[in-house]
Amino acid sequence: MLSMHFRTDGGSGVQDPGQAGGRVPPADILDNLRNGLVARLMPLMRDSLDAALRELDGRAAASPPSPALVEDRTDIGMLLREVLAYEKRWQEQIDTMLRGWPALSRARTGKFELMAESELHVQLVGAPVIDALERRFGDMVDLLDRRLYTVAARMGSRERPRNPFGPSALAETFLRAFTVLDSSARVHALVLKHFARLASERLGAIYHWCNGTLAEAGYEMSSGNEGVLVLGLAPELAQARVATGRDDRGQLDRLRRALVGMARAQPAGTREMLDGELLAALDLLGADRAATGQDESALGEQLRLRIDRVAASIGLAPGEVVRSPLQEAAIEITSRLFEHLRDHAVLSDVAARTLSRLAVPCTRCAMEVPGLFDDAGRPPLLLLSTLVELWDGNAGRNPAEAVLHRIADQAAADVLADLHGGLALAPRLLEHIESEVGPIRRRADMAARRLWQSMQGKERLDAARAAADRQLEALFERGPLPPVLAAFLSEHWRQWLAQTWLRDGAGSDRYIDATALGERLLAIDGERDGRRVAQSLLEVEPTLRECVASSGLQGEASVAALSALVAEFADPDRRRQPAEVEPLAKAGAMPAVEMPSGAEELQAGDRVLHRLMDGGHQALHVAWRSPLTGRCLLVDAQGARVADIDAVTLEASVARGDLIVRQGDPVRNALSAIASAIAAHVPAERSPA
Repeated sequence: MLSMHFRTDGGSGVQDPGQAGGRVPPADILDNLRNGLVARLMPLMRDSLDAALRELDGRAAASPPSPALVEDRTDIGMLLREVLAYEKRWQEQIDTMLRGWPALSRARTGKFELMAESELHVQLVGAPVIDALERRFGDMVDLLDRRLYTVAARMGSRERPRNPFGPSALAETFLRAFTVLDSSARVHALVLKHFARLASERLGAIYHWCNGTLAEAGYEMSSGNEGVLVLGLAPELAQARVATGRDDRGQLDRLRRALVGMARAQPAGTREMLDGELLAALDLLGADRAATGQDESALGEQLRLRIDRVAASIGLAPGEVVRSPLQEAAIEITSRLFEHLRDHAVLSDVAARTLSRLAVPCTRCAMEVPGLFDDAGRPPLLLLSTLVELWDGNAGRNPAEAVLHRIADQAAADVLADLHGGLALAPRLLEHIESEVGPIRRRADMAARRLWQSMQGKERLDAARAAADRQLEALFERGPLPPVLAAFLSEHWRQWLAQTWLRDGAGSDRYIDATALGERLLAIDGERDGRRVAQSLLEVEPTLRECVASSGLQGEASVAALSALVAEFADPDRRRQPAEVEPLAKAGAMPAVEMPSGAEELQAGDRVLHRLMDGGHQALHVAWRSPLTGRCLLVDAQGARVADIDAVTLEASVARGDLIVRQGDPVRNALSAIASAIAAHVPAERSPA
């Protein structure tokens, strides 16, 4: 369908009545809009009443109904029987608002005005609903406003008219058709709540249709300046270039500054898209529940194609309107970010589709926050990282995983439900996620702590015993020893070494002193001078008593053990024989392992993905990392043991891809990779998860 356009040098202006304009006369286009709007809008009345009745039925099923609930259900039943009358009232209110438009309908001035009590009540009751809907559809309604400005100018209006199809007009007409006199205050509030919810879901498609209808009829968007609407305005002012968007280049994050610096020149004969126009197109995309794109190799291209398609449907032809370098930079960085997150995470099909849809509100957030990508700790990006971490490797294999996936799904749904300001809710959503995820993780940590504390206690005991065994072997390897001395070293001294290692550590002064006692006893055994032997035994007597006490010997038992040792030293003809070590440590309990290169980087709390036999992956985390051997305890979301891996096996598993280490913040990692790719002037690399 061909259309006639009036274009200024830098943008669209409203048509002068004497110039070529819309092909459909203004009165006819208003009738078309009114008829289409009524056909699409009227079901909201019945649907709001039905939704309110279903809510009351649900309450009644959950608990015995109260008298007030029974009364409310009766009221709504009566309203449903008369719903055609209420729909007719609503149509009449819409017709009243359109009658005489634009002359009898002007935009609010913001000044104090006297109004009837009924009008005041409509304003007070409808204010929350109107505010929510205007915030939700602000950009789409702005495009509709600017096309209606053109229609008003064609009809000879010299004032800025009120949009008779805007959220405030529709909510007010609904409240005039369905007043507090028609039901109790409780029922009225309940129906209004469901009207607001349903309107939030459906008005996007309605405004899309309105903008498309006006565009097809040939009505261009005005500049948005009230002065352009005044007939008789000087031609040079009417032809003034329209500002196409703000220049926030100085405030842009470094990633977008780099891309803007590489931008190509704008094609001749085109104008730059206004930021409000792009935001409106993104709002319309958000209303589409389909994923941003099913082609996993080209999320950015798919996003651009869908933006172009939606923009064309509201009269922004791709061959005539082009995105500015700032807008292209926002789309490019956002699409690269989401491609990296998607390609470096193992997501369920549901999570992958939801993540793709989140690219739309993130692009919108990037347009509204010039420095967004300079700090991965900003709440919107932190929320995105949190969602990816909850989804990554989570196939709902146990109840805890299923709950974590549901928490992330709900947070993403909250963002998508309000694309106009969903990411502005990021701080509150992060707090809510923490309040729900925190107890699950604390329970898992408690279960895992019991496991690793038991493992750590056994490992330390084995390590202490193995160290004592090695010290004893070193002494026995020096040659034959008297049997009493060999038994003393094997029983009492080795036990003391193990206990001191556990209490004070291998590098402590007490452990060094305990080790020195063995050397001193061997030195005494080699002494031939009886006086020196006696003097040396007196010097080490306190240490010997402490050593014997570590074996639990007290009183006479302690004296007997020391007396036997002294008596043997006093015998110059004492016999000697080779001694053998019977290990305290279990065989193979503490192999001498040197931690492999890079293995020490994985620490307690780090996330890993475990490749399963069925080809899927499961998210685990390191509950404990042994400081002695590098041994790792891997647990699932419930804190249950999944794997107990030594350092060598761990490194081999990582090399084979059986374990995938997740370190760092996903968004921070992605932005770092994007920065490197931009610096090298190459597309961001993808790699399999």
